[in-house]
Amino acid sequence: MSHLTIGSGVLNQTPLDWEGNFLRILAVIEEAKKSSVSLLCLPELCLTGYGCEDQFLAPFTAEKAWEYAQKLKKYSKDIAFLVGLPLPYEDALYNVVACISGGEIAALIPKQHLADDGVHYEPRWFKAWQAGKRVVYQGIPLGDYRIQLNDWLLGIEICQDAWEGPNRPAHALAKRGVSLICNPTASHFSFGKAKVRQQLALEGAAICQGAYVFANLLGNESGRVIFDGDAYIAHDGKIVAQNSRFSFQDHQLIIANLDLAPFHSNESDVVVANLAQAENKIPTVQTKPVDAWEISNFIKEEEFERCIRLGLWDYMRKSYSRGFVVSLSGGADSSAIVSLCHLAMKAAEKELGFAGIQKRLAYIPWSSEIKDLATLQKRLLTTLYQGTMNSSEQTRSSAKVLADGIGSTHYELEIDDLVSTYRQVIEKAIGRSLTWEQDDITLQNVQARVRSPSAWMLANINQALLLATSNRSEASVGYATMDGDTSGSISPIAGIDKRFLRTWLIWAETKIPALHQVNSLEPSAELRPLASKQVDEEDLMPYPILNALERWAFFERKSPADCQEILFATYGSQFSKEKLAEFAHRFFRLWARNQWKRERYAPGFHVDEYSLDPKSWLRFPILSAGLEKDLPPI
Repeated sequence: MSHLTIGSGVLNQTPLDWEGNFLRILAVIEEAKKSSVSLLCLPELCLTGYGCEDQFLAPFTAEKAWEYAQKLKKYSKDIAFLVGLPLPYEDALYNVVACISGGEIAALIPKQHLADDGVHYEPRWFKAWQAGKRVVYQGIPLGDYRIQLNDWLLGIEICQDAWEGPNRPAHALAKRGVSLICNPTASHFSFGKAKVRQQLALEGAAICQGAYVFANLLGNESGRVIFDGDAYIAHDGKIVAQNSRFSFQDHQLIIANLDLAPFHSNESDVVVANLAQAENKIPTVQTKPVDAWEISNFIKEEEFERCIRLGLWDYMRKSYSRGFVVSLSGGADSSAIVSLCHLAMKAAEKELGFAGIQKRLAYIPWSSEIKDLATLQKRLLTTLYQGTMNSSEQTRSSAKVLADGIGSTHYELEIDDLVSTYRQVIEKAIGRSLTWEQDDITLQNVQARVRSPSAWMLANINQALLLATSNRSEASVGYATMDGDTSGSISPIAGIDKRFLRTWLIWAETKIPALHQVNSLEPSAELRPLASKQVDEEDLMPYPILNALERWAFFERKSPADCQEILFATYGSQFSKEKLAEFAHRFFRLWARNQWKRERYAPGFHVDEYSLDPKSWLRFPILSAGLEKDLPPI
């Protein structure tokens, strides 16, 4: 057997941040060298960032990536490492991994299968490489090569390659013969997806009868998607090393000592990239146990919190914003967002220390003057409750209790005079009074819209991010006021349904006791007179039914008639057929009518298997004949 010390590194990169991305890559390389790592796997497209979008079409992007790949060569005298970058060849652009070793780029291995579903648009920018094709690029082997590193033969899959079942390159590599396979990847978070990646790593190790190394990106890289930052090394039927997901660090590294049978080949598909320094001793590697939360009975709640809090933290610092502003209504949505902002800051301090927080927020002029997290949070997190005559004392109190409990700077504003002024101006213009019987939507919406300018003013004053407070369930039926609760720079909970959000809030109450009051309230927009006892689910339908129709229609892609039949079968014991048909008609009518709203929503974080974001997941015509017509009449 031959001993190999191998590393897998995750990186929190930013698209087009040439120098920053380079320095973070260099930092993990240097850390790996100190641990006598011989081969280091780094994530897909880590030189440019994965989320460059149409900037990949600009030749400049690939040119800069190649420039920085050349700069990395001098750091490979005693280590081999894999870095991802875009590479132009014969009038096409390829997603490649460069194997850099011995001061040279030894080989360029392209991706054979491109991700083209959900949030992925890789075929828009890249061309898939043909299996078995091998050429030379500027004197460097480019193609479906194996790499000889001393006693080991290395094969490479890139992200989507591993998801191709019987067509994954691992099978062909195993037939040709390899000691191990590395997978540089950029695989975004969605619930439960990490378990799939683990299984793919285990299957890859079994296929090649060797080892499999997986390295992912980390954090909120480009705004919408958030990367887990997971790394796995699989060998002998088990995961022998893995890291903690959703870290606030700029990079992480895991290491494993592997005993692999020597494997040599002089076939034409093998590139020799021997390491200058052979290992004389096996370094001691501390095996870290799996994080307890990963085996929790509340794994979905844990993943949601960790994903969103990291997404918020990264979005704030990468946009050079000076905190968050939230219009805190006292209801579930805004309370969840405020809680997640608070939890993000606590998690950052726990992992980075307060000095680490100050280092990352050094762009804020006053940050160095702050001496503790509580004071910092009061500067970074601003909440405001904007009451009208239709607001209840319960929501006012709920907002105040939560703001006090987490320590935000909190304001209470009364906006009835503003609402009244707008109402009087319009009444004078149209020559009649507005009434609830005739102008219900108008009178509701003006209250929500009047709240927006004050929130934006505070965001401008603080140079902070205004966070929109709409969830996915509301987006599907347009139950949100355009330029009201949809106002914001980013929409943290736009990718999650209302039912789960309420479940998460109850779970989060163990960490934030001040959530008790909001958890006791029935969700209500509080835009009609209090005597009407407005309730969201009465305006719409029960949220479980709304969420089910949304999933069946736009994730499972069933016809409206099929959705209604499933609805009858699922909820027939609770509601009459007439009532369920009414729900189905209402859902599909509101869905089509409100596509224009979804086109205008602030960017949202992608956390579930699917989303309604027309820019990154679900496109639907703004004008259409709708889907309600395809249901049987009630």
